[in-house]
Order: sequence, then C-alpha cells, then structure tokens
Amino acid sequence: MIQKGAGMANELTQNKKKVTIKDVAKEAGVSISVVSYVLNHSKNVSISEATKKKVFDAANKLDYVPNRFASGMRTKRSKCIGIVAYWEIEGGIFAKMLNGISTAAEENGYRIVLCSRHDTAEKYDYLDYFYDMTVDGIVFIAPYEEFGLIDEQEHIHKMQEAKIPFTVINGHTSLPGVSYVNIDFYGSAKLATKYLIRKGFSEITYVTPDLQYNELKERYRGYHDAMHQANLKESVCNVKNVPNRIGEFRAVVANKSDTAQIVLKEAWKQKIDVPQQFSIIACNTMPFSEYLFPSLSTVKVPGFEMGSMAARLVMDQIEGRAGSDIESPECSLMIRDSSI
Repeated sequence: MIQKGAGMANELTQNKKKVTIKDVAKEAGVSISVVSYVLNHSKNVSISEATKKKVFDAANKLDYVPNRFASGMRTKRSKCIGIVAYWEIEGGIFAKMLNGISTAAEENGYRIVLCSRHDTAEKYDYLDYFYDMTVDGIVFIAPYEEFGLIDEQEHIHKMQEAKIPFTVINGHTSLPGVSYVNIDFYGSAKLATKYLIRKGFSEITYVTPDLQYNELKERYRGYHDAMHQANLKESVCNVKNVPNRIGEFRAVVANKSDTAQIVLKEAWKQKIDVPQQFSIIACNTMPFSEYLFPSLSTVKVPGFEMGSMAARLVMDQIEGRAGSDIESPECSLMIRDSSI
C-alpha cells in the first residue's frame, strides 16, 4: 500500500505542470521583467518593497523553482547563447548556420541552447530563457518571406524591452541599433550572372516566380545590374512560362535551385540537352542540387560564416564590446555540369 501510494505521488509530481516565471508574473500582477529583476536581486532597477513582496509571495505560493542557472550561487552569466529559429531545422543551410554558431560559441567558452518555438506556443515564450537566465543572448533566425512573415519588428521590440543582447539572421527590417547578418540575395544573382557573361554568353534569361518578395526583388536587381553593367539586354521569364520559352534559352540564372529543377525537368521533357543548348546556374544551393541531371551549378550561401558572425556579434554585446552592425558575407560559386 505504501509503495502504491508513493508511486501515485511520484506520478502526480511528474505530471504537475512546471511553474514558470510567467506564472509568477501573472500571480503577482506584474511584468515578467519585474519578476526577473526581483528574484535576481538586480541593483540597477528601482522596485518598491511592496512590489517585491508581491513577487516573493507569488513565487512561494506557486512553489516556483528558478532555473538551475539562476540560483543564488551562480555567476552573473550562464555562458549560453539561445537560438530562436523560424526555419525548418532539417534544412541544409540551417545545419551550417547552427554549426557556425556552435563553433564560434565553443571557441569563446559559450554553449548553445535551442529555444523551442512551436506554432501552438506563445510566440514570445523564448524570452523566458533569458528571464530565467538560461541564456545570455539570442541569435534570432527570421523566416523566408514565402514561408509566411512574422512581425519581426515586434519581436525586436520585445527583445530590446527585455534588454537581451541579440542578432537577427535573414532580417527583413533595417532598424537602428540592431545587429543583422543577412543573406546577400543581390550578390548571389549578380555573381551567377557575371560568371555566365565571362563565359561568353550575351543572352542570359532570369527565371523566377512573381517578384512579390524582397528576396526575389533583390536577386532580380543583382541580375539586372550585372546585365546593365555589361551593356546587355535583360530577359526575364516567369517560371510558369518556361515550357513555352525554354527553346529560346541560351543561358539561365534561376532565382533558386527549386526553380532550376523545374527548368531542367522541362528540358528533359522536351529533349533539350543541358548544357549543350543552354547553361544554367541557381542563386542558392540545396542538398539535392548536385544530384540533379545534369548536376546543377549553384551559388553557395555561406551559412557557416553567417552563423559564426551572428554568434560573435551577440557575444560582443554580452561582453560589452560592441553595439549594432549589419553584415552580409559574400557568396561563392559551385560550378557543376549544368554550366560547363
């Protein structure tokens, strides 16, 4: 009987929802930041004794147990960097970014923490990692526009309000005082176009979906400027029109590998030889690029370098060495069979 009762008690304990700093804030009727300041005995913020009492009473009532990094015996820093990602984590470039962040962090005595972000969770839950002192700063990886935009400016506002050191990767805003590490969409298309021009092509078609996103507009602008600087006439083909126009292609810059795959598939259907009839380069690299037939030439987005750069910018802020910065590391070509 005793063992059974003990087992039931353990089960209840295990099933009991963990009390968070957010729960304490709600119970005390104050903001999460105030709870963090009170429980961590912050000397830089003036908080009334009455408010402190409400916070301590709420914490005691809810049996709130601070994160292990936030105990009174810990140092002022957790030496951890949080990662908030609105990308598919199994994607190739995300893995490279993660590797870059992790490598830079380890070289400086930091670790990384993936701050969960689920569609069913509150969208600012990752702030708890900072309030609980699990992380000292955040690398915030914003989504591609075609996958649905978040309110990036509001997320930035929330992080600034909480005084979190942070850097945004793939940002769509350009706010003063914020560190960004952005993909060089413009440079990727310009690099691909200039390569084909150097190969002797004067008729180069840019294949793209509708230019409704900033990423697409920036890549088109890179293509446009490269053609204009070489005094060549530009030619833009919507990917939907590829079946009707593919016979006129001599060289192609595709906005992404997905688009290039559609072009290569249509070439195979119409028995058009690539690269004998036309060469093609995509402005990004996907894991499948080298396995297409023919293997696809691409522009490599420097994911590792971007991750490393973002981590260093965050660590600089944590250590008080620097403020805001905007970085866009250069892309590079990966020439394969489709453009030989």
